[in-house]
Amino acid sequence: MNPQYDDHCESCKNLKGKIRLSNAPRIFETSHWIIEHVHPTSIEGWVVLVLKRHCKALHELTEAEYSEFSKLLKSVCEALHSILDTEKEYVMQFAEMEGFNHVHVHVIARGKDWPAELKGPRVFSGHGEKVENPLTAEVTTSIALKIQSYLRTHFE
Repeated sequence: MNPQYDDHCESCKNLKGKIRLSNAPRIFETSHWIIEHVHPTSIEGWVVLVLKRHCKALHELTEAEYSEFSKLLKSVCEALHSILDTEKEYVMQFAEMEGFNHVHVHVIARGKDWPAELKGPRVFSGHGEKVENPLTAEVTTSIALKIQSYLRTHFE
């Protein structure tokens, strides 16, 4: 087994191209991270930054991975605000779900007219296989391409 990947990890399978976890094109890729729009979700602008090697905890990141992550996080939050006029951006990293014990950071565009039932940790009711009316590939692709365009011109 390649130490960069875990064959039982869904994030690793996605990185290796064995499966797709998004219904939109990959948004952006750097030396250490990829960015994709989450699917299924009912929330526009729910993106995930995924480390390109298998790693279970943030304290295991290298200096280069942390450095790149901090720049990406800033740029992604600015992109979401610019494109979706966010009031806030939620940022979370758990890597606890079976098959996803791999560092990946959720960044969620929290709108100004945000429903109470999605505030704070309740936001996860807008993600997963049980979501009613998940965003179509057309919607997530449109958002992904706008974020991609923003990052291509603003990420250093």
